[in-house]
Amino acid sequence: MRVLLVTVAAAATVVCAQDTDMNTLGERYVRLVLAMGPHDADYVDAYYGPAEWRKQAEAEKRSLEAISADAEMLVKDIAAAAPPETADELTRLLHVYLVRQLEALRGRAAMLAGTRLSFDEESKALYDAVAPMHTETEFAGVLSELEAKLPGKAPLVERYDEFRKQFIIPRDRLDAVFTAAIEGCRSRTLQHIQLPPG
Repeated sequence: MRVLLVTVAAAATVVCAQDTDMNTLGERYVRLVLAMGPHDADYVDAYYGPAEWRKQAEAEKRSLEAISADAEMLVKDIAAAAPPETADELTRLLHVYLVRQLEALRGRAAMLAGTRLSFDEESKALYDAVAPMHTETEFAGVLSELEAKLPGKAPLVERYDEFRKQFIIPRDRLDAVFTAAIEGCRSRTLQHIQLPPG
């Protein structure tokens, strides 16, 4: 799981204009994510904040247990600073976003500490998503539909591959096709709004 701290810093700044406590909470979050760096080199994808924060995180090399405990405390503090129902949607979404990111951080810390999760448990912990489950009956219905739409005697997978081939752009025509597509989009857009040159 990679975390892009630029987004978080921007989010914290937006909320900060309305709630100075959120600025402090946002900084705590960024520092916690940076603390994960020494444990998982790929955890922070990009960081453009104060260089000393990153250096401090690398020097301290906090334990995964301490990071997780602080994340749990931060979730409680963010909940205590939750905006009222009347707050604008962006402010409310930023609070939800930070809490979700902290839950993912705790999930990753647990995994790095040795906790083994199933695929669904891991996707839920890190991405708040679980792949949908489908029955064989549902798949049979889809296959029947494909059979009807792709008639022939060859196995269905071969007929499907043959159907898909008509949408593949040959490498030597990619530039021409995309240039034409962009020009088509541009000319249609110009019918409705003014675009800058180029």
